[in-house]
Amino acid sequence: MGHRWRVGLAVFLLMLETGCIMGKIPSEFISLSEACPNIIIQSDYSTVKNFTGEVVPGYKKTAAYMAKAPARALSEVQKAALGRGYNLKIFDGYRPVKAVQFFQEWAKRPETNPEIKAHYYPSFSRLDLFEKGFIAKQSSHSRGAAVDLTLVDLKTGKELDMGSHFDFFDERSNTDSKNITEEQKKNRMLLKELMESKGFKNFSQEWWHYSFKPEPHPEESFDFDVE
Repeated sequence: MGHRWRVGLAVFLLMLETGCIMGKIPSEFISLSEACPNIIIQSDYSTVKNFTGEVVPGYKKTAAYMAKAPARALSEVQKAALGRGYNLKIFDGYRPVKAVQFFQEWAKRPETNPEIKAHYYPSFSRLDLFEKGFIAKQSSHSRGAAVDLTLVDLKTGKELDMGSHFDFFDERSNTDSKNITEEQKKNRMLLKELMESKGFKNFSQEWWHYSFKPEPHPEESFDFDVE
């Protein structure tokens, strides 16, 4: 009970610090399945198949949300992608504050699963992931402005080869990494072109991460569950 109480207190203090808004899905948000019909949602954090090896707090089902302005822009990206023979696959959209806090708590724990480490962060410790900027202590995901995604070929149903998988924390995931093939670079640049044409900006360390600019809620973080 003591550990749970400390985690709960930490979440509460973080919410006070960031101006976090709790409760049910706010009217300012929309499901990406509604905003972008036929989009593919793969919510890794609602399963154990993610870098923590656990279901992440706040993720209760395979779903994704964003604030309405970024969601509308993403629907335009999807239309453009479909016109070129691709669909969007979403790994993560809005991220509850409690999930961000969980990542910080997880980073302080001892390493227990070498297979997960080798798959997601082979060259770093857990704490390194924050120090190197791969995971943020306050995330634009929690403001409803960020999305993690890739492209899927409509003919084959397969993801385009981007040179690394989602949440592979390594230099090879840098958007302009030199350690990928020309085909992989071409695929990343296609995603970047589609996203930036509709107002999204890429995070250079992660080819999959894009934030909408200007953010619709730059001073607010949210903590409703993804359900």
